Amino acid sequence: MQLRVSNPATIYIRFTGEFPRYFALSDSKDKLYYFRYLDGKTPRIKFNIVTPDVYTGNYPFEVLKITAIQTPDRYPVLPPAQRNRFKEPEFVYNPGLVGTPARIYTDTGIIEHSKEYYSYPQPVRLFIDLHETGHFFYSTEEYCDMWALVNYLRMGYNRSTAYYTLYKILKYSAANISRLEFLLTQIDITKDEPTKS
Repeated sequence: MQLRVSNPATIYIRFTGEFPRYFALSDSKDKLYYFRYLDGKTPRIKFNIVTPDVYTGNYPFEVLKITAIQTPDRYPVLPPAQRNRFKEPEFVYNPGLVGTPARIYTDTGIIEHSKEYYSYPQPVRLFIDLHETGHFFYSTEEYCDMWALVNYLRMGYNRSTAYYTLYKILKYSAANISRLEFLLTQIDITKDEPTKS
C-alpha cells in the first residue's frame, strides 16, 4: 500500500490484514522514514508525516483520514538554562567517532556525526541533532532530551520516534534507564487529558 502525502499531515490508518508487531513506512527513495513497534493486536494507529512524499508500508493498510498535522497542545516546561553558549551549529562528519552517533563542542558549535549516525532514518537523526543542540543550554543529559522532545514535537514529529531514538542509542545502564523513564514522563505530559464523564 502506498501513501501520498502532499503537505505535513496526521494520518489515520487501519490495517487490512493481520495486525503487525512492527509497522514501517519507506519513502520514495526506499529509505525508512516512519516506524512503530506494536503489540500485534492494534487495528488502527495514527501518526504524523512531516515530509511530503510517497510512502510504502510493510503491511497492508487503508487510510481512514488525513488531516492537517496535529501537534500537542501541552508541552513539558523546560527548566531554566544552565548555560548560554548558543551559536549556529556546524555539522561535520567524523569517521573516527565511535561509541556515539554524535558529539557536540559547545565552545565552537561543531556537532560531529559518526558513521553510525547515517545508518538511522532521517527523523531519528533529527532527534539526535536536537539533543546535541540542547547542550548549548544544558549540561544535564535529561534536560537535553527534554529540550529535544519539545522542539521535535513542535516540528510535528512523532512521540514514538523520539522515545525509540533514545532506547536504540543508549547503552544499558541504570543511568540510561533513568533517562528513558524521565523521557516517558515528559512524553506523557504532551498527551491529551482524558475526557471526564
